[in-house]
Amino acid sequence: MRIMHCLLLLALVAPGFGGQAPVSQASDKQARVFKVFTARVQQYVKLQQDVEATLPALKPTNEVAQIAEHQHALARKIAQARSGAREGDVFTREVTRQFRRIIRDEFQGADARDARRTIRPDDASKFIKRLKVNDVYPEDTELATTPPGLLSKLPQLPQELAYRIVGRDLTLKDTKAGLIVDLIPNAIPRGSL
Repeated sequence: MRIMHCLLLLALVAPGFGGQAPVSQASDKQARVFKVFTARVQQYVKLQQDVEATLPALKPTNEVAQIAEHQHALARKIAQARSGAREGDVFTREVTRQFRRIIRDEFQGADARDARRTIRPDDASKFIKRLKVNDVYPEDTELATTPPGLLSKLPQLPQELAYRIVGRDLTLKDTKAGLIVDLIPNAIPRGSL
C-alpha cells in the first residue's frame, strides 16, 4: 500500500518537475544575460560621469544655448573617449537575442495592438537615416514612447540612459549627452509601424 502511495505521489509530482525545468533554465539564462547588460550599462555611466567631471560645471540656468553647449561638449568628449565603440558593445549578441525575444513577444502577444499604437510615428519617412553608435540622437526625430509593457520586461536603466525606438531600431540613448550608446537594428518586428 505504501508503495502505491509513493507511486501515485511520484506520478503527480513528476510532470511538474518536467515542466518547470525549462522555465527555470530560461529565467536563469535571462538573469545572467541581463546581469552582463547591466554591468556594461554601469561601465558606460561611469565613463559618462568621468568625462563630465572634466568639463566646467554647468551652473543652474534657463539659457537654452548654455545647456545645449554643455550637452554638445559632453557628447564630443564621450564620443572621443569611445572612438572605438561598436554596435554590440552594450547589446552583446546574447543580450540582443534576449531583447529580440522579449520585443517579439510584446508585439505579437495580447497587448500587441497597444504596443504598436504606442510607437507608431506620425511620419515614418523621417526614419530613413541609419543610426550608428556615437551618433547624436536626431533632434528632429519624434520621441516614440517605448511601450510600458515592454519597459516592464526589460532591465531598468539608470536615469542617465533611456530606451528609444527610432524606426524599427531599439536604441540606448544617453539622456545627458544625447548620444546613441548602442542599438539593436530592426528590433521591432516588421509590420509593427
